[in-house]
Amino acid sequence: MSVILKDIAPRLRIPAYIVTVYIALGSFVDMIVSSWPAQLHDLRWRLLFEGFATTASGSEMLALLLFLVFAWAALDRIALALGFSFSIVAAVAYLCCAVMFLLDSVQIKAQVQGDQMMRFNLGLVWTGGRLVFTGLMFALFATVAFRAFRSLSRPAERAVASPASLVVGKKPQPTAERVNA
Repeated sequence: MSVILKDIAPRLRIPAYIVTVYIALGSFVDMIVSSWPAQLHDLRWRLLFEGFATTASGSEMLALLLFLVFAWAALDRIALALGFSFSIVAAVAYLCCAVMFLLDSVQIKAQVQGDQMMRFNLGLVWTGGRLVFTGLMFALFATVAFRAFRSLSRPAERAVASPASLVVGKKPQPTAERVNA
């Protein structure tokens, strides 16, 4: 990590977290407010809500990506754990939303007029694909956050486990690394 990044990352950590959480919560609140009151039994309301979830997916992914980048740059394990938890919940929510959308689309398909079927199918594939893609991206973010969390704990463990570093005047012996060709 560069010296400039080490200097600036701790200073920008809190403002960066506030901005990224604002972006994520803003999209989520817009989605809730736009579809209020909740009417889970109404097929039209569910399709509307799933459409709003698709629209909010881009800003949600960007906010989480930036949050994880800032957490990693600031070496903040707690924020990485929080990002991992959010990623898991969002991945499950978006994948469940995709399944619900596809089931709702099958239910409403009988009401679509013949001349509108091509447009309906295109919208079905586009919206369902975006929901699945978003769920898979959140799962990828969870994997990245978990690996970053683990990588931040490794150097501390290595430094403690290395007895040669406690002896003054002796350099630790380099370990032979296997090179894959």
